Amino acid sequence: MPLLLQPLLISGGFIENNVLYYDARSGIENLKRFYNFLDSTELLIKDKSLFTKAKNTLFKYLDSLALPYFSMDARDAFNIEEIPHKEQAAVWMADIAYNNAMITHAMDNNNISLLTYSQLKHVSTAFHSFAELLNYVDYDYGWRHIYQESGREEIYNENGLWGLKNAHGEILLHPQFDEFYEFSEQDVAVVMKEQQYGYVHRSGEVIVPPEWDNAYDFDYSNLAIIQRNGLLGLINLSGKVVVAPTYEALNKFGSQGHYIAQKNGNWGVLSEDGKVIINFKYDNIELLHDDVIMLQKDGYYSLSEDGDQFDLIVHKAPPQGFAWAIKGKEVYLIDKYGISRANKDLVRQDAENEGYSLYYDDIVRARLLAYAKSSAENTVTDVYTPVEELYNIGVDAYNRQDYTSAIYHYTLAAEKGFGYAMNNLAYIYYMIEGYVNDDKAFYWYEQGAAARNTNALNGLSLCYQYGIGTIPDIEKAIDLLLQAAEDGMAAAHNNLGFLLYKTDPELALFHYHQAEALGEPDYGLLGSMYEEKGDFETAFRYHQKDDSEIGAFNQGHFYQKGLATEKDIKAAIGCFQTAIDGGYDRAHIELARIYLFEEGFIDKDKAKVHIVAAKEAEIEIPEEFKDPFD
Repeated sequence: MPLLLQPLLISGGFIENNVLYYDARSGIENLKRFYNFLDSTELLIKDKSLFTKAKNTLFKYLDSLALPYFSMDARDAFNIEEIPHKEQAAVWMADIAYNNAMITHAMDNNNISLLTYSQLKHVSTAFHSFAELLNYVDYDYGWRHIYQESGREEIYNENGLWGLKNAHGEILLHPQFDEFYEFSEQDVAVVMKEQQYGYVHRSGEVIVPPEWDNAYDFDYSNLAIIQRNGLLGLINLSGKVVVAPTYEALNKFGSQGHYIAQKNGNWGVLSEDGKVIINFKYDNIELLHDDVIMLQKDGYYSLSEDGDQFDLIVHKAPPQGFAWAIKGKEVYLIDKYGISRANKDLVRQDAENEGYSLYYDDIVRARLLAYAKSSAENTVTDVYTPVEELYNIGVDAYNRQDYTSAIYHYTLAAEKGFGYAMNNLAYIYYMIEGYVNDDKAFYWYEQGAAARNTNALNGLSLCYQYGIGTIPDIEKAIDLLLQAAEDGMAAAHNNLGFLLYKTDPELALFHYHQAEALGEPDYGLLGSMYEEKGDFETAFRYHQKDDSEIGAFNQGHFYQKGLATEKDIKAAIGCFQTAIDGGYDRAHIELARIYLFEEGFIDKDKAKVHIVAAKEAEIEIPEEFKDPFD
């Protein structure tokens, strides 16, 4: 059930024959409230015009519905598990209620940050925040879910042949196909006629007439595999052949849309546009995990064409990596950070596990145990040092102010994809005198942000804010801060408050309060904002919490003027002196003002001392201070 539509399932829920029913009218009103709440939330929606169009279309569609209930028929899904259907339905209902409680809480408090994505039930792990899901182009701000699941087109059979009708029963394709398969996420279906396969669009357009020996779904991709004469190729959504059918095997893998392919008995890798990115010279190529592949040639194994060769690479039991690489007596761990020297205790634990035979045979096990039981040797710090160890060495070096060593070790860990190291490396290039490099700071903050390191998101936003290594882009800076804030980073909320202070003070105040709730309040700015609002009691309370020299100055100002407290010049003098002792020279002006004009405290000599100090600090002297000394 798409998260954006779950507010429809808000009341009257009951279960009957493993189908969940909810009151439609109250659900529609609740969803309207939700969308209006989203519409009113500043900086949440990337494309207001598209959102407004989708919202209006969605509202119009929902208002056209006449039946009293929304239903969720989950019987097919429930058959996947052995738990009784009624129990599964109850769990689903409870999870939907939980999500709606979070949504309602956010709406009641007019606070989108209360909708914490990581705490919601059964949401897509492809997104890291609610804002990211909401603005995902293919969802069309929720309307796409209705469009996909409304079943407006009908695949129908007549005289043993299949055709297509629209929602009004009008014929889009006359019955002509022997088979008509379901539409994919790209609104394209495979059809078959006389044992030949092609593609049709949901609109009724025949994209590719049945002319292929076999054709496969696009399956969340803009490419599909086609077959002719036993050989495979790729076709795009417009029906253009992107990769001619010349391959004996073709298997998509990873997040980059690459394909493991076989040609003339040899294996290589293709990009999605058909370019050869790994030459066809390998005896075998096997997917180890996500984007990680294993290359095999002449009895040796590697992870890349120019990578180190190993005697053997074998899958291992999770967690802590997904494969072992063996070379001679040495064993290395392969995980998402690449290849590192294996921890002997981890190797022993894995090899002695009862389920080892699911991953490797007794010969491999013997080599693993021999490594695990071998005497410890001092090893150099290099690319095979585990990333956590490299990172910790870098931290120790940084704390000693040995920045050259810190950069070396952070770089080794960062190049393996360790987000914390990327962020710390970027910070050195951003901040540390003698090592500042704008381009490298931006590069590593960008890499760290891509690795979803929250501190790097915040650092990259600063680069966009001040033009460090890139062109200034405040909108991009705000977007990055929103992502970091969604992850619960207090500093990101404070930075958002700073950026929004002039354009949207109420939203800025909201973010300052979020930072306060997360334990990193900016009492000074909170006090100043409430002071501008005329709420002096709240402002004074925050200024009293601010133990900085500026906090002391602000308290002195309130005592001096009698704002939210009784006028107390002695207390004001004490606060201003504390501010001066802390280095806030502007307090000299206020002390001079007291000694010049405040009845009972006038002392021109003291006033002159503070005016001289203010001049030395290059602070502008008010006009009214000059006459008494003429």
